Amino acid sequence: MPALLEASKPLSILASGLSLSSTLWAVTDVLLALIGTAGTIHYASPQRLTRILVEAMADVKKTYLEAVENGALCASDVHTAEAFSSLQLEVSTIRHASLHSSLSHYAMLCGFLKGRTLSILRCIHQVHELGTHIEFPRQLNMIVEQILKESQLREIASHRIATSYPTSVVGVSSS
Repeated sequence: MPALLEASKPLSILASGLSLSSTLWAVTDVLLALIGTAGTIHYASPQRLTRILVEAMADVKKTYLEAVENGALCASDVHTAEAFSSLQLEVSTIRHASLHSSLSHYAMLCGFLKGRTLSILRCIHQVHELGTHIEFPRQLNMIVEQILKESQLREIASHRIATSYPTSVVGVSSS
């Protein structure tokens, strides 16, 4: 019987090593899950997304003013002006709520769990759509201006070529 006990000792050492190894893997899995969750919460935090939203709105405002100034967008375009002012109000409201909830981590987490992230992402999407709506006529005007300049240059070049040739061709008598 002692020989049997002696033979089972390596097995018990191996089994204790396996339980230690599985415990280590479980702790590693939990740590990785916590790090992943913390990264996701940071990436999708309303405070971070609000900064992105405010920057996007500033870019759209700059594009809007440039488009009106250059004549690419008519100042009396009611639809775009209403959409722009509506989004400015929504961004202001979101920014105020984000600043209010940033006073504590608990309020920030509650805002995240209540779906403020989704509303901010929706607003970011609307701001980008408006920017595209404003940018398209501006780009179109630039293309049209480029085409007009090229056609004017071609016309000037063809006129210069036509006036640079003499009226009489060599070898043809003018009588």
